[in-house]
Amino acid sequence: MFQPITRLSKSKGKVEVVIKVGSQFVQVATTKKQEVLSGFRLSTTVNDIFRLGDVEEATTSLQSEDDSSFGLRADGGKIVMYFTSPKKADVLQTIRSAKNKHGKENRTYKPFERLMRPQDVPGTLLNLAFTNLLSSDRSLRLASYNLLGALCRAFKFSADARLSCAKDISVPIDPTKFVAEISSILAAEQPQLTSDFLTEFFVGWESFPDEQKPLSLAYMSPWLAGLRTNVLTTEQDSEKGREKVATLLRKLIDLIVLDQHLSYALQHFVLPSITDDELLLDIFLDELIKTALSYGAHEDSLDIISPVIVGIGTASIRGRIFSRLRKTLNRSSLRPTRYLHDSPVWAEICVLLQFCVALSFDSGVQSRLFLPEIFHIVTMLANTGDNNVRSLVYKLLVNSIHSVCTAFNLDEAKLTKLKADLDLLCEPRGEAFSLTSTTMRDGASVSTAHDSNATLAATESLTVVLFDICSTAAPSVDLANSWRSRWMSLVASTAFQINPAVQPRAFAVMGYLAREEVDDDLLYQVLVALRNSIGQFGEDGNSEMLVSIVTSLSKMMIKLPSSSRYGLQLFWLAISLVRLVPIGLFNCTAQFLEAVLTNIGAMNGATGEKIVSLLLQSRAQLEEAALPLDDAYGIHFDFENFHFAVCACLVRGLTDTSTRPAAMRVLSSFFEIVNSTPTPRSSKDDPTTDSLPYLALISARGVLHEDYRDGLWIAGINAEGVGDTTAFNSRLKMESVRDTDLLLISAIELVDFQYLEERVQVRSLQWLNDIALQRPLVFEQLCGALPPLIEDVLLHSQDSSALKAANTLLRTISSNISFQDKMASTDMLIDKLHNMGFAGLSRFSSQDLREDIRQACFNLTERLIELIII
Repeated sequence: MFQPITRLSKSKGKVEVVIKVGSQFVQVATTKKQEVLSGFRLSTTVNDIFRLGDVEEATTSLQSEDDSSFGLRADGGKIVMYFTSPKKADVLQTIRSAKNKHGKENRTYKPFERLMRPQDVPGTLLNLAFTNLLSSDRSLRLASYNLLGALCRAFKFSADARLSCAKDISVPIDPTKFVAEISSILAAEQPQLTSDFLTEFFVGWESFPDEQKPLSLAYMSPWLAGLRTNVLTTEQDSEKGREKVATLLRKLIDLIVLDQHLSYALQHFVLPSITDDELLLDIFLDELIKTALSYGAHEDSLDIISPVIVGIGTASIRGRIFSRLRKTLNRSSLRPTRYLHDSPVWAEICVLLQFCVALSFDSGVQSRLFLPEIFHIVTMLANTGDNNVRSLVYKLLVNSIHSVCTAFNLDEAKLTKLKADLDLLCEPRGEAFSLTSTTMRDGASVSTAHDSNATLAATESLTVVLFDICSTAAPSVDLANSWRSRWMSLVASTAFQINPAVQPRAFAVMGYLAREEVDDDLLYQVLVALRNSIGQFGEDGNSEMLVSIVTSLSKMMIKLPSSSRYGLQLFWLAISLVRLVPIGLFNCTAQFLEAVLTNIGAMNGATGEKIVSLLLQSRAQLEEAALPLDDAYGIHFDFENFHFAVCACLVRGLTDTSTRPAAMRVLSSFFEIVNSTPTPRSSKDDPTTDSLPYLALISARGVLHEDYRDGLWIAGINAEGVGDTTAFNSRLKMESVRDTDLLLISAIELVDFQYLEERVQVRSLQWLNDIALQRPLVFEQLCGALPPLIEDVLLHSQDSSALKAANTLLRTISSNISFQDKMASTDMLIDKLHNMGFAGLSRFSSQDLREDIRQACFNLTERLIELIII
């Protein structure tokens, strides 16, 4: 039993009902009593019961935001009901399953019963005459000929001129050509008989001998054209007219399914009559899909229906199927699900995908006209669903590229390259496709069993190959550009619909495609989507969308023009994301920050000392969110301490080995921009105040010798003479560094000290000892934070170098009474850091952010994006 369901009635409006699906019947009952006779106050519960075999899905033009409307027809189309319900998919699937279970094995054609009316007589008698004209019995053929002549005279049909009744005329045993010609004349001149003629034809189908059925299709096919001119357009209620046509076409499809040997006759007589009319073709395709859905996406019966699509095989039907599949894919956003195979439209996607594969073999026309659609569908569905669906997606792509190889006129070099790409896709160990899914439950996609990042990476890898194929397969540059533009348009139509099952993939593809050209209009839409993904991540912790959009933005930065209004402000968005996300997502946001810096570095004048003033100037519009974010994290950006604030934001990325390389690259990018002001070569061995924080942090957290040597190389400093890290630290010439700068450098180094590798802890302890000896006034301010750090090393470290460094520092502290006095409290350090705008460093941990502050940061980051795009 299904509810809530609302039945839509023209006379009674919206009526709440329940639908019950049994093994033999479908029941539609009102939940409340309905008035039976107006004025008599008689009311009762209305209960309609229909035989299961008589109930079919009906097309509906009703549109709803959540795709909840559907229709059912019964009693051969005489009764049509429309409903809306959030349980639409469950109702329809239950009816399909019940019908399939009830009649699949012993399914026989059930005659289409109807009441005979006087106006039905001509159509009925015409069918009777045509049918028996094809009989093997000579007498019956003659009687049928005379009946046809009498019928034409009685109703004054013009075909009467072709007929003359006679007793002993010899009608040949195979008068198919004659019957078809007469039928064509009557169909053209008497279109009002179309509905009755076709109805009677399907009623009598089961009585036709098997050998006569293909010939019968020949005289029936001319009447199909009248479905539009005399059934569809003459009905006052267009929906009712469409239902009549759909009912008749559904009967035709039933013939196809039940009598598979008719395929030749169908392709030569019936299908051309349908394909000549675009509207009929639409209705026919709708009914084909419904029939396929009634069998299930992976039933053998689909192998019967697919050849019908191939038999039509026109560019029009190909376009319709690709368009339908794409729109169905987008329609999954109306009722979003985490995984696409859980969507109500999944079964339809599978059926349409099967049709696409059936059409894809040896079809150069399809590949030329619809290559962008194919690539879009493949990238959205690759590695999704069970093995059967994955195999279909794979076959569609391989067949399509094979068609390009065999049908396109390409030069030898391009053809060789294209075949190499095809071999790459067919490689069983390729990263782009996973044809075997390790599922946790039936139908689970790769996303359920593996990290979503792997899915996005596979999607991007596939996009790279397909993008290259666009260039290789196109006979001209203009066609290649047209393909890429169309593909980008299709991706954009999907990417900006809220749909967690597909949207991350769309952004992964868009990020690669948009490298060719990015404008502010596109960037605006991406930023809006990013704002929504941040809100989602803050609520449920699902980061797939956030990662996909940020990664896409990183790639777009490559081609972002210097004239973009967003260029400089994206720096503040990147910094906010670096601070916002957990350490597991640090690499993604750091990559975005690095891409933004690269783009800014390419701008004229945005280097050296000017970079800070330009960035702070761009922040003025964002201060409503940027300043509260600084307060929340306790790290404030101003002209004086800008570079220290950057280092304070990035230092947590240097703690973990998985994020350290990304953090090092960003620090190096900052250093390169800051140090790019032309200066005499000799002076570059002495770091400037701006570059000092970056060099200090690189040297402090660079675990490998190459980590900090790379920093020196970027700075233009001769690294050949640099031995170990301690020797490098001595190059900073501590006596020339201001007290506040030295304090900030040291405080930043102490963040997450307890999580560092022991060799990095050794380096920091040695650095602190040097400060104690050379700059005791600065060291006094740090003393309060040191006892727990030294104690942790002495109690837990197994490294002799770390123990030695801790003991050395402890002896230095013990030798100075002033140091000992300051060890008891961190108040002096906290006050000093607070006054400099770095109160957040006093926590000495990147992981101690309260939940309420964390949520506020999510809200403020969303507000920051709003301020950027207004």
